[in-house]
Amino acid sequence: MRVIKIKIALLSSNAGKFSKVYTKPVLEKLSEYGELSERIDKSNISKHAGFLSDCEIAFATWGMPEFNEEEIKRYMPNLKVLFYAAGTVQYFAQPFFNCGVRIFSGFAANAVPVAEYTVSQIVLALKGYFQGAKRYKTALPYSFVHTKNCVGAFGSKVGLIGLGTIGSMVAEKLKEYDITVFAYDPFVSEEKAKELNVTLADLETVFKECDVVSNHLANKRELKNIFGGKYFKLMKKHSTFINTGRGDQVDEFALAKSLVLHPSRTAVIDVLKCENFPYISPLFWCPNAVITPHIAGSLGNETARMAYYMIEQLDNYIKGNETKYEITENMLKTMA
Repeated sequence: MRVIKIKIALLSSNAGKFSKVYTKPVLEKLSEYGELSERIDKSNISKHAGFLSDCEIAFATWGMPEFNEEEIKRYMPNLKVLFYAAGTVQYFAQPFFNCGVRIFSGFAANAVPVAEYTVSQIVLALKGYFQGAKRYKTALPYSFVHTKNCVGAFGSKVGLIGLGTIGSMVAEKLKEYDITVFAYDPFVSEEKAKELNVTLADLETVFKECDVVSNHLANKRELKNIFGGKYFKLMKKHSTFINTGRGDQVDEFALAKSLVLHPSRTAVIDVLKCENFPYISPLFWCPNAVITPHIAGSLGNETARMAYYMIEQLDNYIKGNETKYEITENMLKTMA
């Protein structure tokens, strides 16, 4: 039974990614709220102009077309809310805000698998898993020496750089372990830090004191190459640097130099500056760097979670209940 008869526009320029998020069960659930359009992008928008002109609600995901204000006013004059079943809205949001459209994002849903991935990597790193497993077949004595010198989880120190949605979620999950957590985030209050059971510190302290350092900074242009030799020189023996943030934030040559000069250190890298051609990164050739193909975020069945989060907020919006995950213009200044 339909809750209310409305028209819902589906926006995406990427058919493959759209189908991964808006699976058949998701579309069936969403259709309970009204009539759904076909997938609309810039190439077929004129064909669906009539449908769009009546829409107050739109759903989107990765591949969201970029519209300017004039296009929004022309094609979507009655649009009130956009539910984006993915993470960052930075590249398309401002014209919608300028037209008075509210935006909700599935960033919290996409944060779940990243946080799960990160915590698993932190625990494995503390056990010396990465180099231990890699060297077990090729350099057995080194494998034993490396793992025996790692600290293990109990009483270890972990540093989180950035306490946004993902970083905070990682901190919450780490409460289950006997670990001391340091964190760097200039936008976080002492009150929130206490709530997350973390100790705020500067970057130098995080890199110098922690057995594992994990990056969760937002994707900001001004943060390019923020992690350079200055910080990697401070890392402890048998420590690990994990990056699930952005490849551009790491000076890859500086990190590679640190790994070569200190073979006991490990880097677990899920994002590179150039992910399509990893061979050009010096990290690709470091035996103590473990590189994964950007798998920390939503994959497989996990992608549909973002759509379900947005459908839940649609239900709240329609019924006049309290909503979550709304993005504001002020939030664009600090979020990814």
